[in-house]
Amino acid sequence: MRIKFFMAILFTTIALYGCTKEKVQDMPTNAPVQQNNQQVGDTATDQVPFNFLEFSLDVDYSTTDSYEAEYENKKSGIAAKLQNTRNNENLQGDAAYTKLEPLFKQLTFDSTTPNDEVIDQVISVFHIAEDFQSIEIEVEFVDGNEKEFKRLK
Repeated sequence: MRIKFFMAILFTTIALYGCTKEKVQDMPTNAPVQQNNQQVGDTATDQVPFNFLEFSLDVDYSTTDSYEAEYENKKSGIAAKLQNTRNNENLQGDAAYTKLEPLFKQLTFDSTTPNDEVIDQVISVFHIAEDFQSIEIEVEFVDGNEKEFKRLK
């Protein structure tokens, strides 16, 4: 199980960094990224648009239907990806960020929020259909905590 989780994180990281087309080019002014070598949260002037620096959502409905959303806000910039096989939707970069940003703004959880509450909030905000088989959420919060949330049906 740990190996699968590690491989998933490794693959996600490689995919996000390796595909420049996923990088958000036309960054909205209200979505700043980390600057220089500062750690987010080091000063009151640091601004991040959400409570997290990385967000990964993977929902499986069946072996062929899934919903995936990925977001990273790092020193090199913001990367975003959205894939919804049910709607034949495959967005990257600016298009993905434009679609994900309003959803992310609705998420109010932080690293201290109970697991079930985080999952319920993501299901509600992303309008995840009740017929999902599994949902997995991985988050790196601005406070440096990294958490994984899972629910199986």
